[in-house]
Amino acid sequence: MKKDMYSAPSLAPSQTPDPVETSADLQALAFRHAAIGMAMLDEAGSWLDVNEEFCRLLGYSRPEMLKLGYQDLTVAEDIPGSEQAVRQLLSGKCDKVNLDKRYLHRSGASIWVRMRASIVRNHPGVGTVMITQVRDISEERATREALRLSRYRLDLALAGAELGMWHWRLNSGRVQFDDRAVELLGYRSADVDGRLASIIDLCHPEDRPSLRTQFQRHLKGEVGGLDLVVRFRRQVGAYLWLLLRGRIVERKPDGSPLQLSGTLMNVSKWKELEQRLTRLATTDELTGLLNRRAGEAALDSEIKLSRRRGAALSMLLLDIDQFKQINDSLGHDVGDQVLAAVGRHLRDATRAGDCAIRWGGEEFAVLLPGTDQSGACEQAAQLMAGMTRLGEDIEAVDRLSASAGIVSLRPQESARELMKRADALMYRAKAAGRGRMECDLHTCRVNKEATNPASLS
Repeated sequence: MKKDMYSAPSLAPSQTPDPVETSADLQALAFRHAAIGMAMLDEAGSWLDVNEEFCRLLGYSRPEMLKLGYQDLTVAEDIPGSEQAVRQLLSGKCDKVNLDKRYLHRSGASIWVRMRASIVRNHPGVGTVMITQVRDISEERATREALRLSRYRLDLALAGAELGMWHWRLNSGRVQFDDRAVELLGYRSADVDGRLASIIDLCHPEDRPSLRTQFQRHLKGEVGGLDLVVRFRRQVGAYLWLLLRGRIVERKPDGSPLQLSGTLMNVSKWKELEQRLTRLATTDELTGLLNRRAGEAALDSEIKLSRRRGAALSMLLLDIDQFKQINDSLGHDVGDQVLAAVGRHLRDATRAGDCAIRWGGEEFAVLLPGTDQSGACEQAAQLMAGMTRLGEDIEAVDRLSASAGIVSLRPQESARELMKRADALMYRAKAAGRGRMECDLHTCRVNKEATNPASLS
């Protein structure tokens, strides 16, 4: 039986304990009833004594523990580390060591402990003694490992989603970006001015009002958080579409906001896809102009805007002359070339703010906002005069022309009524000999030689 160095004297239930008189008694009590696991080992690594908390940690009774050595209870992978610590103590290289290791619980499970060992040389009656303090850190290790995994997964998510984080301290008025956010914008951390005004200046001018409004509404508690797409200027000068999200994460004792935190995600690819899908949904593929559905929406919008501002609005409805003859005689490939050429001409020759539409088949419409009927006739004459030169770029077609009707919006007139008038004037121009335009004020011949404008070679 190993020597029990600090065994306290047993007491019968009826006995009253004698006062503790010696330091050995105090040491024995402190050792036996310490809230932390404690053990003493000899130089060979055999237990000399263990306290109740140490036995509880490993699930053994005290007699069972005293029959075992530390190697019997240490997970095999951790034995080398434990032996190295013992050698350091015995060699005198250090007075104490701290070591995280795994012990084997009686149930077969392993538990992580934090061990602090120190050495007492020439202990009376024993010689060299190692005193070990042991604390169960299994839960702490599990929490730390879970946190590490969470951070690792977060890092993967942030990197894969091109997502960075930001923090805004209201008391300092400064915004801090993490490394990923800075990298997204193409800066170095030292290059970013953290003042809020400077950060807002990075935002595209068109997006700044909505950004400020969202911040103000969230700070007032009107919305639960920030969630909007804005453009931020990169260091190279180009703008990047970012999904900005965030919320208040810290408040003062009086409840007022102290810090906002959130994320920045690069959604440029999503925006490009969205814009591409929008173009596909609203654009005529052959001509590159708005399609009929998008054109009708644009006309409704321009009518509302015209009435709200009290501004003029005119429209040109144009039909390619003899287009059926081109298709029937030269084939649909040539017909498609003609339509594409007219589309390019209308895109290039219309003014900024005008809107060209493929209305259907060989019919095209051009919306002329802020233009009265006189100005519309002048613009239409320039567009139609250019039609005669389009045939030069198309093999087998010598000349092209079109007939057009020009109308200006009347009070209380609907889009349907406006289109109906334009259509009637366009057919009047065709009936009058083609290559002409008709408007409410007067009739105007565009090309004197265009009585049979689609001459075929």
